[in-house]
Amino acid sequence: MTRDRDADEDAMLAAAQRGDRAAQSALFVAHKDDVARQVYRMTGDRSAVDDLVQEVFISAFSALPGFRRDARLDTWLYRITVNKVRNWWDAKRRRRLREDRVAGSPREPIATPEDEADATEHRRRLYAALGELPDKYREAFTARAIDNLSLQEASLRLGVPVSTVSYRTRKAEEQLCVMLGLDPEGAR
Repeated sequence: MTRDRDADEDAMLAAAQRGDRAAQSALFVAHKDDVARQVYRMTGDRSAVDDLVQEVFISAFSALPGFRRDARLDTWLYRITVNKVRNWWDAKRRRRLREDRVAGSPREPIATPEDEADATEHRRRLYAALGELPDKYREAFTARAIDNLSLQEASLRLGVPVSTVSYRTRKAEEQLCVMLGLDPEGAR
């Protein structure tokens, strides 16, 4: 019985490698729950599971024609999953550092639940204030302070001169300081 199942899986894999949509769908159905469990165990974040499972299978199906079968399919999918989760953690860490830098939070780990609540509240207030800015100021501030782009990079991305980016960023900082009750001189 195991031999028949292995032969069926090999035939399904070969068809999927040739681009057979039904075979790819069958592989997805056969392995998605295992991938989802692995993603959840590695992230602990239920809200990230569906997106990461989708990313894993997009990568897997893109690379499937080159899969040489020198590893088992589930082992290969596991490696893809590990890499996608690693990228997710890296992106989450970079995003948190940017948010902490913008919100004025310390870069070191938050020590207590109260500190974490304070940092969360600072971020909430900052993003609420950002939402009140005119689009052109918010975009310039985000490019410079959150995305950490140079004036030249922000200028290219926003399609405006460097001096305009500088002016809009400065105006955004001033308005944010007023909205957040901060000293504009202390924010620089």
